[in-house]
Amino acid sequence: MAGGVAGLVAGGVGGRLIMLALARMNHPRATGVLSDDGFVMGQFTLAGTVNLMLVCTVIGAIGGLVWVAIRGLRFGPVWWRRVSVPLGATLVIGSMMVHSDGVDFTLLDPPLVAVALVLCIPLLATVLVTWLGDRWIGSDQTVWQRMPAVVAWIARGALALFAGWALVDIATKVSQIL
Repeated sequence: MAGGVAGLVAGGVGGRLIMLALARMNHPRATGVLSDDGFVMGQFTLAGTVNLMLVCTVIGAIGGLVWVAIRGLRFGPVWWRRVSVPLGATLVIGSMMVHSDGVDFTLLDPPLVAVALVLCIPLLATVLVTWLGDRWIGSDQTVWQRMPAVVAWIARGALALFAGWALVDIATKVSQIL
């Protein structure tokens, strides 16, 4: 449920606001151009908005399930537990959202603003999932606490490597965009 709410708010509403901001910044050059995700830039329709909100709610719900699965891997002080998952998720999801070909990041100016705004979507969604999930589920024991500690540390290491790969991927794409 937390993931669906986060997807609706961050991806649906936030995504639509980001599209509006980028369209206004790039009007009239980008107006009418088909985005890489199939939306017409500068054109806001009820059907397109509802579609975006539904898709983002479903993706958010899936993200919420992922959060439930990995939440037991968080460690350290409370501030780190609340920050680490959103940062890692922003890198991994952001590496899937940012691409160096197509019009979304090559036509829109300034490109770094477009990249930063797009990265705000998974960041906000994961902050919301973490905040809501911690309140709704609490800190009950997860499967990770019932396993040998070495298993959880291997999983943490794998996730850290994955986030590191995503950071390099985003940096490479941004350098290609620029």
